[in-house]
Amino acid sequence: MAGTELRGRGAELSRAIAALRAAAHTGQGTIILVTGEAGIGKTAMLQAIAEQATRQGFAAGFGKAEEMDQIAPGAPLLVALRSGSRPLLDSDGFTRLADLYDQHLWLVDRIATLLEELATRGPVLIAIDDAQWADRLSRFALRILPGRLAGSPVVWLLTSREAHGPAIDELTSSAVDGVHVHRLELGPLASSDIEQMAVAHLGELPTGRAYELLRGVGGNPFLTVQLLDGLAREKTDGRMEGGVPAGLITSTRRRMAALSADVSELVQLAAVLGRPLPVEDAPRLATEPLRTGWLELVVATGLMVEAEARVAFRHDLVRESVYADLLPSHRRSLHRRCWHYLLTSGHGPIAAAPHVQACAVQGDREAVEVLRQAAAQSPPETAGDLLRKALCLLDPADRERCGVGLQAVEALVRAQRPAEAISTADRVLAETPSVDGKARIQLEIARALWPMGRLADMVRRIRETLALPGVSENLRARLTAVEALTMTRTEPAALALAAARAALTEAVRLDDRLAEELATEVLGEVARNEGRHADALTQFRRLRELAGTRYLGEEITALQLLDRYDEAEELLAAARHSDTLPPSVLFAQMWQDFNLSRFDDAEADALTLVRLGDDLGNHAYAIEAWMILSSIALGRGDLDKAYEYLAPAERHSQADDDVRMPGLVLMRGWLASARGEVAESVRILKPHLMAARESRSYWPWWPGWMRVFTQIGLAAGDAEFVAEAVALAAIGAERNPGVRSFAGLAVQVRGVVEGDLSLLAQAVEILRASPRPMLLASALVDHGFALLDAGEHREAVDQLGDAWHFFDKAGNKPALGALQRGLQAAGSRRKPWAAAPARPVSGWGALTDSELRVARLIGAGRTNRQAGAELDLSPNTVATHLRAVFAKLGVRSRVQLANAMHTMPKSFDVADDTAVVPLPELGR
Repeated sequence: MAGTELRGRGAELSRAIAALRAAAHTGQGTIILVTGEAGIGKTAMLQAIAEQATRQGFAAGFGKAEEMDQIAPGAPLLVALRSGSRPLLDSDGFTRLADLYDQHLWLVDRIATLLEELATRGPVLIAIDDAQWADRLSRFALRILPGRLAGSPVVWLLTSREAHGPAIDELTSSAVDGVHVHRLELGPLASSDIEQMAVAHLGELPTGRAYELLRGVGGNPFLTVQLLDGLAREKTDGRMEGGVPAGLITSTRRRMAALSADVSELVQLAAVLGRPLPVEDAPRLATEPLRTGWLELVVATGLMVEAEARVAFRHDLVRESVYADLLPSHRRSLHRRCWHYLLTSGHGPIAAAPHVQACAVQGDREAVEVLRQAAAQSPPETAGDLLRKALCLLDPADRERCGVGLQAVEALVRAQRPAEAISTADRVLAETPSVDGKARIQLEIARALWPMGRLADMVRRIRETLALPGVSENLRARLTAVEALTMTRTEPAALALAAARAALTEAVRLDDRLAEELATEVLGEVARNEGRHADALTQFRRLRELAGTRYLGEEITALQLLDRYDEAEELLAAARHSDTLPPSVLFAQMWQDFNLSRFDDAEADALTLVRLGDDLGNHAYAIEAWMILSSIALGRGDLDKAYEYLAPAERHSQADDDVRMPGLVLMRGWLASARGEVAESVRILKPHLMAARESRSYWPWWPGWMRVFTQIGLAAGDAEFVAEAVALAAIGAERNPGVRSFAGLAVQVRGVVEGDLSLLAQAVEILRASPRPMLLASALVDHGFALLDAGEHREAVDQLGDAWHFFDKAGNKPALGALQRGLQAAGSRRKPWAAAPARPVSGWGALTDSELRVARLIGAGRTNRQAGAELDLSPNTVATHLRAVFAKLGVRSRVQLANAMHTMPKSFDVADDTAVVPLPELGR
């Protein structure tokens, strides 16, 4: 059949083979998408391409998406990794994936690492047939993996009945990441090809009505063969039933009529089952004992074929024609039989779930139980869908609705699908008579609403629930703790603190670990919002005891704000060695790099978080990443780019208007001042600055903002604004004794406002011991200009020279310009320091030091994980640097990069030490 279906496809096959050769030669990631209607020859084309790939030395894996198996998460891809006599992954590597099964992003990351390592030994082909039926996890993986592996010789060969549409366009979206996409759309065969098939099949070209029927198949190879097989006995009118040609249904019905009732029913059951049937399992699926020789009879009809002790339909269209010919009531009964067979034969509830969904009716408690069992064994994404279906099957008065609804909401929250979680919860709440049931559901909804910043909704729900009579003590304690959590953003700190302490006392009395965790989180939030970072660290470390590493990012952040960067780096290094690096830790890594003036890495960290936000559809951490990108762009003098980065952060913030992320407001104010609109800047910033003592947000307390506030206030002539900035800096130092960054900034802003040289000199000395170079640079500038004003030119030039070299290394054009103008205005006779030439936009000179280090290691054959281990970067951050390297050097793969390394001028080689340079005083 394959040879018949490939007739007339020489051009398409040649293009595919050329794409394989190019991928193997250049090392560039490639997608080959073969599309066309059912029966047009896509599977035959896939097999032919795969055969050519193995001849060319590709390691290959094959998977197939099944219409009835979409419930099995990732099955087509996972099967491809373990298929064949020489599977891509060995059993140990495949087993390690199981630990990440319910964490989609990290599962995909691990697969990317394994394939990247495999591709260093030779090109790899992943072939997935019928991708239009791929499940959620497979679509997620196929959307992300090609881009992650764009620089490696990995070819993704996909077939689909759809040439375009949301699912297929999503699968090929990696083209924007430098993956080469080849589309092979298989259209109808030419009349000459059809006639040659007829002559080969019948010995002569049919005439008259037979010839008209042959033309009527529309050039579809499979349908042509079906017609030729029964041309003398079967006529077709070209109609379609359920997407299947009516003539094919008629032909299939005739073949089925040649079978006995028991064997015919087995074929129908196999069509409903939707997967190859083990021959030894056939008697178990059948309701009556099968007659001897049933297998030979089925194969003789041409409906099915036998291979590897399994019987399967010769083509999906044949299975679909048998399925389409079933009456709906009979089809449902067969689905029920299939689900019972799958359960009793050890396939489990996940395999049975699609059949349950296809036949269950409202009130079917057995079906509900199967779906719940399947959900318990599935990742949150799949579990949420299964439980929502189970919920629909339960009668409105069924007592199980609350429990199933709660499970559904929990799964949807874990899957980061808050909108669906909330709508499901509201539907169940309206039907739930149990007070404790309502309370449990509202607690889950609070978990969805909190990261979204929808505090008003949280408060309303929690208070309405607490007002209900009969809420149990433990649930009341948890609800009270959540209410206290909302107070950290809506009420003065003293009220939130009192509520948190009361909630913690009650949690300890009840020995309720979850309530204790929630109350401890509130204590950590309150301490951080007040700028008491040692207290915050204590609470977040306590949370590690209660909840594992869920709050590790917050613990690292607290260490950073205490200038304990060495300890923070130890935690980050340990986390990087884990298979799962949560966004909260990547977020902490971004701030570690930014605050320590490792701006190239901070930029890569931020871009990585933005990418992860796009992958997950959750931009909670990406919002601050865009802010970091905006501040780096501003430091480089690109104000337009700074605004461009801030726009998506504002667009993706879903918080209530009155609690929108203060950081966004502060960034808008800072950008306004950079544009010269000082009055507008004060208008934006002043409400947040004046309310900072109420501690509803930690942003205004971050050390780097204090000098920004002071400068803007002085420029605007707003004495109240300036006084409050100085006061907040002093309070920050008081609440964090011994922390050099807070202490130095408090002295610095006082010295700036009072024009006190001794205070400014003291600030420089304090900040020389701070680990944050950009804070020292700002103190050097303030002290240097004050010395100029005082006529101390020699010492002033020394201080400003130190600052100049910091800013020059960072490429901070605004700061360099301000220094030069200030020196000239002060009448300094020193010649201007020579600024480093502007970095070009392409070529070796365009690469940053971090990018050069990554290029050198990847060009030497390291994988992303190996390079990350050597550079103390996450593999994702290495991948971000690598994409920048490819773009700047005009290469598309690791092979091309390795070749380009031979042309790298020695002047662009870099030392192993990372340059330490400051940017403007954002930072925390």
